[in-house]
Amino acid sequence: MNKNFILHQAKPEDFEMIEGLLKETALWLKAKGSLQWNGILDGKDNHDTASAILRGEVFYGTVDNELAGMFILWDCQSKWDVTLWGADSSNDFYYLHRLNIKRNKSGMGIPHLMIDAAKEYAKQERKKALRLDCIAENRFLNQMYQQEKFDFIDCVKDVNAGEQINDFNLYQYVIK
Repeated sequence: MNKNFILHQAKPEDFEMIEGLLKETALWLKAKGSLQWNGILDGKDNHDTASAILRGEVFYGTVDNELAGMFILWDCQSKWDVTLWGADSSNDFYYLHRLNIKRNKSGMGIPHLMIDAAKEYAKQERKKALRLDCIAENRFLNQMYQQEKFDFIDCVKDVNAGEQINDFNLYQYVIK
């Protein structure tokens, strides 16, 4: 499958496609009983995806020319990143956000391809590491990031994520 996967940097004309994927993922999370990303369903975009696209921070992957998933990479910390990681003005890191896949591509290894693409992009951009956070109680995501060779850094307790208060695990992948 790897030969059919292509990473694209989103352009303004891709916004509706990206927004549709975010809403699809938010609906799926809600159906599973999660409050995570519920703001998207109410029209709240904490990541200001349209502006992130203009800044070149949104990426999407295709398999056989079909949308497979997307993520956002920030080289400057958001308020959220500062809350979790503490302030860092070095620009040595990319902060990975909103990694998600099309539900009809589940079980096809798309997250691995997306994460590998993010690692490669970070390497090309000469970043020292790729950082991310996830809800501490989400066993699937925590296992996935550990399998992708991210190092567990810390667990930040009782953080208000807007939709809910959770503990968040911090992970970092050192670029080699």
